[in-house]
Amino acid sequence: MQRDLPQLPTRRRFSDAASAKFFYLAEKIARVYEPTTTQLEELDRAYGSTGDYLSTCPEFDGLLYRVHAHGSRQLGTMVRPIDACRTGYDIDLAACLEAAGMRRYGGPTGPALLIEHLYVALKRYADRHGLEIKRHERCVTLTYAGGMTADFAPIIDDPSQVVMHGDTHASIPDRDLQRYISTNPRGYCKAFDLIAQISPAFERSTAMHMTFDSMRKSELVPLPDAEEVFGRLLSRLVQLTKINRNIRFGAPSGTLDLAPPSSFLTTLVANAYAIEAPKPHDGPMDLLLDMVSLIPKLFQRLQLPEGREFWYLSNPTALNDNLAGCMDTTTKQKAFDAWHERLQTDLTVLVDAIDQNAGLDVIAKAAERAFGDRAKNAVLEDNAARREEKRASGQAVFIAGGSTAISTPSRAHTNFGD
Repeated sequence: MQRDLPQLPTRRRFSDAASAKFFYLAEKIARVYEPTTTQLEELDRAYGSTGDYLSTCPEFDGLLYRVHAHGSRQLGTMVRPIDACRTGYDIDLAACLEAAGMRRYGGPTGPALLIEHLYVALKRYADRHGLEIKRHERCVTLTYAGGMTADFAPIIDDPSQVVMHGDTHASIPDRDLQRYISTNPRGYCKAFDLIAQISPAFERSTAMHMTFDSMRKSELVPLPDAEEVFGRLLSRLVQLTKINRNIRFGAPSGTLDLAPPSSFLTTLVANAYAIEAPKPHDGPMDLLLDMVSLIPKLFQRLQLPEGREFWYLSNPTALNDNLAGCMDTTTKQKAFDAWHERLQTDLTVLVDAIDQNAGLDVIAKAAERAFGDRAKNAVLEDNAARREEKRASGQAVFIAGGSTAISTPSRAHTNFGD
């Protein structure tokens, strides 16, 4: 991680109230894109049942001992797929085999045999339960009821002493099924969690906490607890970045997918947080803007012949794992740079609308620009719900400047505008 990066230009100061309202909106927007508690329970139950089945399959002869979720499910950064035809979520799963599995699945034909055994075993399960199944290069995908898809990737325990959290290091078949390469999904989650535990150095932290608490107690803006908000700050910032990516790139069309992969984005945002969070900031707004500005500087761009570039982003928990490996064409790289520039603009427009107390329609439009229709509807529906709640209790809520809520005694037969 580079600690000697050039200092970013000093930003204007944001008020405690503006920062609180920004993160209130961020909470609302992220929640409409993430699974509910019920959906998560159903998801865990579905893959848990499949994992129990796999552990008893004769193909693995007792070597498969666990199936666990990793990636966004474990990091708390899941977001709804952009495909409008789907209602389910995607989940990544590791089917873990004991280290002794390498004796059975080693050698030049071992990786292909391991994937074949996983597919044959899951095919029986899919046929029994009426599920769709697809075989891919490194994993097998099941589609459950409701459209949830689960990618099962087989990995073999291979502890390492030279990487972070090497006790959970493992080997996974490469895409050509010719050899094994390094992986460490549980180690990656541990590394992410350590970064997430960094407390942001908000210069007016006490005042901001008091602002959150005051707004919650007065019920002018129903915010979650301040400690709860900042405790999951990194996950929320990753979610916002991924949602904007999904909106900008849309659903994949055929075999062409220019969107940067989630592992690449998540690592960049986490690394940016590790660098910027300890530095003084007014609040979440300028922290996020500084993090996004830093992102292009956090991976290597090596010049190749004919003007091409090779991008490299190290995974500290796995050997020689290039998390930028999928960014391997000039088209993808140019698309990333264009998206990053647009992300900065989208966030600046939204931050400006909040900071300048713009009208509700302006804030909703800025939210739509950055995070799509669901975000706009979340802003409008939340405003309507709060207003109706105040009316029912004998008060009315005027949205002053679109973000400052003021409670007053309600009068009968009055129409309240925005």
